[in-house]
Amino acid sequence: MIDFSLVSEASYFGFFIGILSVIAVAVSKAGFGGALASLSAPIMLIAFTPTQALGILLPLFLITDVWVVWFWRHLGVRRIIMFMTIAGLLGQLIGWAMLHFGALDDSMLRLFIGLMAILTALRYFMTQFGASKKVQTIRVRARAFRRKIASRAFLWCGLSGFTSFVSLTGGIPAQIYLLPLALPRQLFVATMAWFFLFINLAKIPFFADLQIMSAATFTLSAFFLPFIPIGIILGRWMNKNLTDRLFYILVHFLLLGLGLQLLVRFFIGETTA
Repeated sequence: MIDFSLVSEASYFGFFIGILSVIAVAVSKAGFGGALASLSAPIMLIAFTPTQALGILLPLFLITDVWVVWFWRHLGVRRIIMFMTIAGLLGQLIGWAMLHFGALDDSMLRLFIGLMAILTALRYFMTQFGASKKVQTIRVRARAFRRKIASRAFLWCGLSGFTSFVSLTGGIPAQIYLLPLALPRQLFVATMAWFFLFINLAKIPFFADLQIMSAATFTLSAFFLPFIPIGIILGRWMNKNLTDRLFYILVHFLLLGLGLQLLVRFFIGETTA
């Protein structure tokens, strides 16, 4: 069924905001493992309600995930993907239950995730630019984190599944989990792509139950489809033409920016409540 009600209500500015969100998602997922994708919902909220933003973006997230997984289909660390997905699905169940029963207040969660994102990024930059024996230190820490991939997954990927479900901002906790493993950039992006494909697919029946998705949101999503390939091609080109070190510096800068943005949103919301 096609419903043009949202299309007719949307302004030119609303379409412009939607295009920015879609390109950000596609570039991020194809080139940076989803770091910038967490900005898509806040961008959409400039022109649409939260429920509309979630309903419009989820099909676009899914289509982008399928494209990215196809591009990187021969890569990805299966063992890590398995732990991430199981934990993410458990987190989504909690998110659905809290929304279903009206028991969700995520302001403190936003503050916690923002602080952890900032601390993770700052720790990386201190290691890169301030510590001696940098490469050796990173490798030792990466090995230590790899021995804890299951236990850390249930904390950070469970949190990722939860925040992805309620606000489409699951990229930050997933990155906090995956970045310390120091995977080569292609493996990093492919692993994140597989993880988000699985948990985004799992959202569909829950979003339907909560009436977040509708014929009107699907129809408006269709108008943004042509911009997905543009963002994916650009993101994949950026990934292939950056060194591992530059790639991780850029991703941590994005992580720092997202953390700061979440803190600003927390305090602005707190002062205006």
